[in-house]
Amino acid sequence: MSRSWLGLYAFFAFISLGWADEKAPNSLTLLVAERLSWMDEVAEVKRAKAAPISDPVREEVLLQAMEKQGKEAGLPPERVRQFFACQILAAKAFQEDWLSRPKPESWRDRPLPDLTTEVRPRLDDIGHRMIAALVHSRQSGDAGLIVRHTRDALQQQGYAEVVIDYVIQGVKAGLSP
Repeated sequence: MSRSWLGLYAFFAFISLGWADEKAPNSLTLLVAERLSWMDEVAEVKRAKAAPISDPVREEVLLQAMEKQGKEAGLPPERVRQFFACQILAAKAFQEDWLSRPKPESWRDRPLPDLTTEVRPRLDDIGHRMIAALVHSRQSGDAGLIVRHTRDALQQQGYAEVVIDYVIQGVKAGLSP
């Protein structure tokens, strides 16, 4: 559910096997999971700063940037917007759930990352790779398989159904003609 040691081990195992390549059949699944794995950091920074989960201005900037990148990559901008809007909704649902509980022991003495210099650049990189994975996934014609694989992977990682549902809604939109 977060970037735990086991989760990191599994993720790096995927990478070492070449499965994180944007052209690999499950790359979109891995990238969605990688993006979600950062949401505990985002939530803890927001907890510490008493910041709201939603940031409509930042979200709109992100959506416009992704639409532009998607269009440049040959994707329908409206599908790219839907895909990323759902990833944002999934992230917010995760953060709401995370923040509804007491701060985990593992975070008690852990230094908070800087959202601007540490977390957002990584999320931006994941977003760029998601665009490439969307291009390849749309060309592969395996939308049904990708949706099933993504749902199964996120369920196995223990994400809440509301988070998974938003992700799946986005994946379906991103892979639709």
